[in-house]
Amino acid sequence: SAAQLADWTRANQAKLRALAMKHGAVLLHGCTVNGHEDFGLMSGALPCEGYDYVGGAAPRTELVKGLVFTSNESPPDQPIPFHHELAQSPTPPAYILFCCEIESKEGGATPIIHSAEVATFFESRFPEFAKRVEKLGVRYIRVTPEITDPTSAQGRSWKETYNVTTRAEAEAAMRKQGTTWEWLPNGDCKTVTAVLPALRVDQRTGKRVFFNSMIAAFTGWNDARNVGEKAVELGDGSPVDKEIMWAVAKFMEERRVVFTWKKGDILFIDNTLVMHSRDTFIPPRRVLASLRGLPLPEVAEPIAAPVAVSVAALAQGGPRPLRVGIIGTGAMGKEHIRNIALLGEHVAVVAAIADSEENARAEALADMAPDRRQHCQVFEQYTDMLASDEVDAIVVCTPNYQHIEVLREAIPTGKHILCEKPLCSNVEDCLEVERLLETHAHRARTEGVRKGIFMTGMEYRWMPPIQKLIQETDSGNLGQLHTVTIREHRFPFLVKVANWNRFNRYTGGTLVEKACHFFDLMRRIVRSEPVSVYASGGQAMNHKDELYGDAQPDILDHAFVTVTFASGAKAMLDLCMFAEDEQTECVTAVCELGKVEAKAPESTVRILRRKSIHRLGRVPPPPDRRGVPEVHRLPVPEELAKAGFHEGSTFFELQAFVDAAGGRSPVPVSARDGRIAVMIGAAAQESILTSAVVKLDVPGTDRKNAQWAWKIEGANQLAQAAASVPVASLSPVRSKL
Repeated sequence: SAAQLADWTRANQAKLRALAMKHGAVLLHGCTVNGHEDFGLMSGALPCEGYDYVGGAAPRTELVKGLVFTSNESPPDQPIPFHHELAQSPTPPAYILFCCEIESKEGGATPIIHSAEVATFFESRFPEFAKRVEKLGVRYIRVTPEITDPTSAQGRSWKETYNVTTRAEAEAAMRKQGTTWEWLPNGDCKTVTAVLPALRVDQRTGKRVFFNSMIAAFTGWNDARNVGEKAVELGDGSPVDKEIMWAVAKFMEERRVVFTWKKGDILFIDNTLVMHSRDTFIPPRRVLASLRGLPLPEVAEPIAAPVAVSVAALAQGGPRPLRVGIIGTGAMGKEHIRNIALLGEHVAVVAAIADSEENARAEALADMAPDRRQHCQVFEQYTDMLASDEVDAIVVCTPNYQHIEVLREAIPTGKHILCEKPLCSNVEDCLEVERLLETHAHRARTEGVRKGIFMTGMEYRWMPPIQKLIQETDSGNLGQLHTVTIREHRFPFLVKVANWNRFNRYTGGTLVEKACHFFDLMRRIVRSEPVSVYASGGQAMNHKDELYGDAQPDILDHAFVTVTFASGAKAMLDLCMFAEDEQTECVTAVCELGKVEAKAPESTVRILRRKSIHRLGRVPPPPDRRGVPEVHRLPVPEELAKAGFHEGSTFFELQAFVDAAGGRSPVPVSARDGRIAVMIGAAAQESILTSAVVKLDVPGTDRKNAQWAWKIEGANQLAQAAASVPVASLSPVRSKL
């Protein structure tokens, strides 16, 4: 019933908004909604600010005062281009809900597209024009009739547009929005909006979005009074580039996501992240709409990392940033310190550091701004940091073999934890971490103790070109994925404190220490579980002339690893650590209809859709039957590049951690994810030692539907593949690098 749907919405409103923030939109299928009043009950159950539909061009009928309207009532033979709802307004709605009351027999879909995808295309394909748009902003020009014109998608009268009856009232409303106007002799009103940004950053996710109505205005604002190509201009009055506008429109049309409306369906859209449009249709069709503002603060989920708050507000007891402690302040710890600073002190601050090395602590403090340095607690023992009430979350950056001892102490505190890869140096310790987390979760349920989130650090997931590759393979645009190839050619391992990274017993082996990143990527891209591993590798050049006590380094410096997944997909790693003087990665995913290739540090993505798939003749496809590659350039902002060695990915990973800690998004990389990455690496090490295929068993893996069997717990323990080599004694808790 409508009342039950409203109760469900009220109980799950935080989860619904979190899903929309993660995916952009959520489709609720098969709801029992009989008319606009039922829909109003559901929409009104969302504890959000009300939103008045003021300034929009679309002809609509208000059905539930201030809450439910008909969607755009423009003629069914006129498509409505992609747009963010009321992007031409200074204060657009946060969410828009659609509900299908009468489904069309043909057409009438509401296609959607993620605005971040459009922004990436726009900025990478047309960087110079994008810079002008970002610098100058845009403004919109529209002539609104005195009487609503039902033959036009822009036909809403100025009286209905501003909910007024007189010119004086309209002028007051326009003045409030920063809009200028000109009254025309026939009673129509020509309006010019204030200059508005067209490229924005969603402060919750850090994603750049194409938040505007440029394409909608340019391609769709055409009627007896308006010419679309003149309906949008840059903030300085100069025209937009026509060819670029059409290119972006074509991109949107090619990448749109479409579903068929069924009676009772409700589409919940995060208006900041997703653009929507409307296809033509054959009547009858009736889709209802509801615009909602921001979540009401008294019911908003707890946020440990507020989006924006001034220092003065903090002093007055306002929301505070996430207070982070860094355990292990070598190179990786310092990279986290620099990137946390880039998040902004309104989001997160380094509240404490811990390292047993005095020099490492001093170097970490030197990386901080003077005012932050003065307020940062400094500890020699990490256990003292864990006892501090001034720390909400910790980042573990100690040597691999010390992760388990730190986590044994850290998990029971209930603080949020980001543990650098690998989760641990062997599978047995990883399983212990999962047991510790389960035990503490039980205590949180039964005793009410604090429970933080746990996230495994896998920075490579957040490299901009790899993010784009994942987005492309997840979309299914190229069909089923069959193979993944990852190549990293780079320089040897750097010097670390006490040279712990020279020995398998402390690292887990190169294919655990270094390559767990890549095995995690394989699994994330393929979306299936591993079933077997075969590897070949050795120590050809690196560290062979080094001696520590009586021990010579035994770590691999090159390897080829193949992984077979339950879905049937195959993946291969080509790792060489004496190939180049810089770190280079290339990730290639090949699907049934083409391939995607991401490269770093070039930060490019090449997408190729094949034209000739089947029935090739005796010669290769001629030029006119070959796919044309689409190349995206995703330059890493200079300040992010300077903050670390991972192409800006640490910054985006920290954003995800802060959002998860604040309850605004799910944990993207769990302890289980970290454990399975270690499992694959340990299996590869074992395969090299035994020259045999190593079978893996993730219990419950469904080989018939393996791409979705992702929530199975448990795994066989693999014996640590690395040989145990004695080395000189190491200090307790040291820097990771």
